[in-house]
Amino acid sequence: MMLNRLEFPLFFAMLATSVVLAADPAPPATATVMPTPVAGTLEGKLLAAGDNRILILNADGSIAWEHRTSLTHDVWMLPNGNLLYADGASVTEITPEQKVVFQFKSAQQHGGGTFACQRLANGNTVVGENSTGKVLEVEPLGKVVFELQTKDFKPGDHQNQRMVRKLDNGHYLVCHSGKHFVREYQDDGSVVWEQATPNLAFAAIRKANGNTLVSTLASIIEYQPDGSIAWEFKNSDIPGLTITNMTGMHLLPNGNLVIGCYSAYQGGKGCGLLEIAPDKKAVWSFTSPTTAGTMMAVQKLTAAGAPLPGKLLR
Repeated sequence: MMLNRLEFPLFFAMLATSVVLAADPAPPATATVMPTPVAGTLEGKLLAAGDNRILILNADGSIAWEHRTSLTHDVWMLPNGNLLYADGASVTEITPEQKVVFQFKSAQQHGGGTFACQRLANGNTVVGENSTGKVLEVEPLGKVVFELQTKDFKPGDHQNQRMVRKLDNGHYLVCHSGKHFVREYQDDGSVVWEQATPNLAFAAIRKANGNTLVSTLASIIEYQPDGSIAWEFKNSDIPGLTITNMTGMHLLPNGNLVIGCYSAYQGGKGCGLLEIAPDKKAVWSFTSPTTAGTMMAVQKLTAAGAPLPGKLLR
């Protein structure tokens, strides 16, 4: 290509401009900020279970540890750091390295064999045997040393029981989920207290003042011994937070309540776990459908991932 004298300055000016433009750095890319699954301030870690696995969650909602199970209704971190859980198929204790050190399997599995468990101070394990409607105590070597047949059960029914707890007085607090009531049994099978609930009775906690907290999916109700309501939290009490199917509970020493939710998300909204204060305000909530759609069992831990000091009420 031939250029005349008048065209030379224009050509080099255009060339210089193109070089400068080519050398300009690209604008910085906008970083994608992923929303944290925890809203509010979660102090410590969480033990939670539901969708065929047990999780230990960090304070930011990330997963610190996990173990695959069947659909788990109940889980405890024991003082030695082991985990005790009931997943329908069995009651099992595992080490942090996931080694099985104790396991009890119900002979009757139809409808869900075992949904509740509790380790006692003497080393025995309480087993809520849903399929038979029984409460058992099992020695570390697997021998059944106590058996209580609860009332109004249907063999193999899925809703005979949910949570079962042995109380300090030696009685047994049993959630008869399908019948919509909680009963306190003496060891001879006699009923000394009974409370009807407005919906499925999942978990019950006997407080130091003698009242009983009961989770019934849409609400958590604190009943006095005479059946009157001392306190109630409804799933509509926190504006802007969708809460469904409240199940597992952990009553903290400060009076706060940590709650797990079954089938927690509807139409993309919901929360799997939350902590509320006695004034019904949310301390924090955990929202992550991809982590688990169901988190029925929950226990709050220290920042180091150990059980909180003091008596564990859940």
